[in-house]
Amino acid sequence: MPRIYVCFLWHMHQPFYKDLVSGEYRLPWTRLHGLKDYYGMARILEEFPRIRQTFNLVPSLVAQVEEYAAGQAADPFLRCALKPADSLSEQDLELLLGYSFLANPARMIYRYPRYGELYEAWLAANRNVKRARRFFNAQACRDLQVLSQLAWFDEEFQAGDAEVRSLVEKGRDFTPEDQALIGRKQPEILAVILPEYRKLAERGQIEISTTPFYHPILPLVCDSDIAGVSHPYVPLPGRFRYPQDARLQLERAREFIAERFGRAPEGLWPSEGSVSDEVLGIASEAGFRWLATDNGVLARTINAHAGAESAYRPYIWRQHGRDVRVIFRDHFLSDLVGFVYSRMGPAEAAADFLGRIKDNCRSLLYGGRDALVPIILDGENAWECYEQNGRPFCS
Repeated sequence: MPRIYVCFLWHMHQPFYKDLVSGEYRLPWTRLHGLKDYYGMARILEEFPRIRQTFNLVPSLVAQVEEYAAGQAADPFLRCALKPADSLSEQDLELLLGYSFLANPARMIYRYPRYGELYEAWLAANRNVKRARRFFNAQACRDLQVLSQLAWFDEEFQAGDAEVRSLVEKGRDFTPEDQALIGRKQPEILAVILPEYRKLAERGQIEISTTPFYHPILPLVCDSDIAGVSHPYVPLPGRFRYPQDARLQLERAREFIAERFGRAPEGLWPSEGSVSDEVLGIASEAGFRWLATDNGVLARTINAHAGAESAYRPYIWRQHGRDVRVIFRDHFLSDLVGFVYSRMGPAEAAADFLGRIKDNCRSLLYGGRDALVPIILDGENAWECYEQNGRPFCS
């Protein structure tokens, strides 16, 4: 009997936020998504041992997670969150207020009543630090310092870690000891991320693929004039052509992941799914056996709509004695998970998702063909818009 194979590839990535001159992190998103997503997205598979998935780990992300886990990351945002609330300078307060509310209000801020109160006070001050000073006394600042971190902790820790759960239950009027606890817990959590991926990979429940080391757009690195192929009239600067750099990005990525996880990755998600014949040839020579890109690329390649008949199957790219397997993501279904289903009830969203997959595959199954449905999207950015970080939907 023909079957439907749903292929999930979760792209785990962040830019390299570390300023190599100052040594400080310019933005906190690697740390915050590390608390909320990178561990939890892998850990949930422990509950579903028959489910296999692919996680695409960008080396520049992994390097940052390692530094945070070792307690070596100089993060001014975390430093501000842990500073004694009664000694915050005007500059500290500006940093605290400017970055503490950059979370989904409905799912992350208002989930905690005190956090919601503080957010309303910030809005009432028209996001003006001097006006907000009248409300944000030392206790209000300390509550914000704790809650702005706690809201990013994965469900696994909010429910399963007694110390973290005690902070959730307390909810407000936090003490300096609570503040110290929220700081101590973060490297502990960040330290379990990579071992979880290693464990799941070793037992074959996940495959780890990768991306060029620093997430560059490889076709443009190889030859910037390639942009004129997909956009014939786009104005272009002087030609930039460094295929040797593209090769180095791929080789370094493969070596880095092999060192961390004991096996060189066979799969590749090129940055932003961007490909060219030159990139595919270099990827094949670098040792990659398969890669994934978007069904829009397939549509442009075959000059036709890339529906289920053409997209729900693997391909082989072959040129000059080199070859690599290619799958094409269902852009529409992937975007539903990334941008739409968070606005629906989890059961309703899951039913709609599965129903669409079955409808898309029906003609293939009737024709006696298996269907491969690639669902590929960011593994961290969508979940802050979902109820309980997406747990009800994913389960």
